[in-house]
Amino acid sequence: MAKEKKLALVICYFGPLPAYADLFFKSVKENPTTDFILATDQLVKNPPANLKVKYLTLADLRAKFQKKLGFQIRLHAPYKICDYRYWGHCDLDQVMGDLEKFLPEKLLEKYDKVYQHGHLTVFRNTLTNNLRFVAKGGLNYRQVFQTDLPCVFDEVEGIQKKFARLGAKCCLKRDFADIYSWREQMRRTKSYLRGREKKKLNSARQVFFYEKGRVYRAYFAGGKMNYEELAYLHFPKRQMRQNFYQSNSYFIGKDGFYAKEPGFNVTMGEIKRYNGFSLLGEARVKLAYWTFIWTRRYRKYVLKR
Repeated sequence: MAKEKKLALVICYFGPLPAYADLFFKSVKENPTTDFILATDQLVKNPPANLKVKYLTLADLRAKFQKKLGFQIRLHAPYKICDYRYWGHCDLDQVMGDLEKFLPEKLLEKYDKVYQHGHLTVFRNTLTNNLRFVAKGGLNYRQVFQTDLPCVFDEVEGIQKKFARLGAKCCLKRDFADIYSWREQMRRTKSYLRGREKKKLNSARQVFFYEKGRVYRAYFAGGKMNYEELAYLHFPKRQMRQNFYQSNSYFIGKDGFYAKEPGFNVTMGEIKRYNGFSLLGEARVKLAYWTFIWTRRYRKYVLKR
């Protein structure tokens, strides 16, 4: 008898799928004990058996949410969906590792919520848990649902703050790689961490790679190459190019995916090639950052949207 699946993750994605979507779907296929549910308006050819595709438009999704909530809501841009994600969910701009290893059944049975960031969060499916988003304290869900402004309700200052105030059991481990958007070089974000925890996240000489259904960080320290397995790797706001057709082993570089010789054999030359520091590249990303910040401030405070 097939093992009953205990974990399901929902993804909402509207508009053309990214060029690297097939790599994400391949990493989904390598996690057969997890169900993935994709709500999209795009055709997905030959989805893996554990990926259930629900075809609908953003307007369809808005209507479903509105009917369930019983009041008028604002949901006219795909990014705003983040404020409505109150289920086990993940993003598409990432590559999955061995989720069953990092989210075993014993862990899921122990906690009401695992992780606290929007790229992947797991909730225990109980009536009490499912109604916690309406609790007082922190962001007010009605105000969030009735504005076009993104409120990041699915993350630390939204759902997580409510769970903490209600005394829910939460597991906030940091065994994944969330790559900082506003650096060219791939470095893991340090938000909500302190001291030694921050220092362990990154190395000046590191590179990430995928190997037979698992995600790793290779880093040079103590005179040798070290390897750390990760639950998944999230790379937001990056225009990632796929520089090979298909493989069970590839580098996840700062600007794309590159074929890799199988095995734990990463060299310093490969670290420099796929994730090396570039002063010009960092300056370009910093300019993009400030353009993004001032554009967002203009829209929020001047255009009120």
